[in-house]
Amino acid sequence: MRPCDVDSALRFLSAGVVKVASVVGYPHGANSSAVKQYEARDLLRRGVRDIYAYPNPGKLFSRQFQHQEVELIQIADACIEADASLKVVLDNALLDEEMKIITCRMAKRVSAHFVATTEPRDLELIRKYCADRVQLECGGVRTMEEVRLAFAAGCARIATPLELVRPAATG
Repeated sequence: MRPCDVDSALRFLSAGVVKVASVVGYPHGANSSAVKQYEARDLLRRGVRDIYAYPNPGKLFSRQFQHQEVELIQIADACIEADASLKVVLDNALLDEEMKIITCRMAKRVSAHFVATTEPRDLELIRKYCADRVQLECGGVRTMEEVRLAFAAGCARIATPLELVRPAATG
């Protein structure tokens, strides 16, 4: 859910069977660390139990790895405290292979629950660098064949675009 829609989703899903997920640092992770910390803690306080964290590609490419890892540790600590899942998102359009590998290694070190990607071609790389301690999630899956391939690549979770699960309009 978009952070602005979390409260409505939580009211609608008040039975608590479905966990509500939201994003921190969306879309490109360019927010300051303080803003990301506030976003994560605010969402967790409101009842979100899955946090998708977007690392800052600028910090990665400028090789400020310690800064980025400390930021992820702080978000991970907030998730652990709230008994929530942390998912580190690989922003595929912005990261090259080296930065994806470094991000996977960071996700392992901060004890993230998942590394999420929207590119099935990155699943092998993610599995190679962090699947022993972090689960894989693939988003943007549009067909049953893509679902089969993602599960075969080791994905624990699959996400599909909303327009695929909406009933077709009749007219």
